[in-house]
Amino acid sequence: GMGGFGKTTLAQLAYNNDEVKRNFENVIWVCVSDTFDEMRVAKAIIEGLGESKEASGSSEFQSLMNHISGSIKGKRVFLVLDDVWDGNYDKWQPFFSCLTESDHGSKILVTTRNESVARMMRSTNIISIKPLPEEEFWSLFERFAFFGHSSVDREKLEPIARQIALKCKGLPLALKV
Repeated sequence: GMGGFGKTTLAQLAYNNDEVKRNFENVIWVCVSDTFDEMRVAKAIIEGLGESKEASGSSEFQSLMNHISGSIKGKRVFLVLDDVWDGNYDKWQPFFSCLTESDHGSKILVTTRNESVARMMRSTNIISIKPLPEEEFWSLFERFAFFGHSSVDREKLEPIARQIALKCKGLPLALKV
């Protein structure tokens, strides 16, 4: 789904979950972003594996991929690839090949605005996040907006609060901002 749905926030909850940390030897977060840079992603994975800065210092992509393969061989890995925009399979193929070295049970969590990217990543459980229905959003919005306010304040503020809620277009993250 589009920005503001809370995809990254949900991924952070999984990434920081104690059970995830207990069940995986390595828990890695990589913010990919709209400009996909294979070298930057590979170096971020190496650093997420707890390897030294020198280990990620190579300027050769294949050397970095070989290092990742060796580091994750036989380990259970939980890798979050956040904010993936690029759906070019050929660019991601070296990562897919490399990550097959990890132990059975390893997981990759991908957040993306584009469902075709999720399909290209061979996702098995694609979850599309949609805007909340207007009344459901209002129910959440009023909890945030009127928490700790008197009913008199609420009566005065509700008309403008409803206008603000409509401008949020049902995006849960807009409640926090």
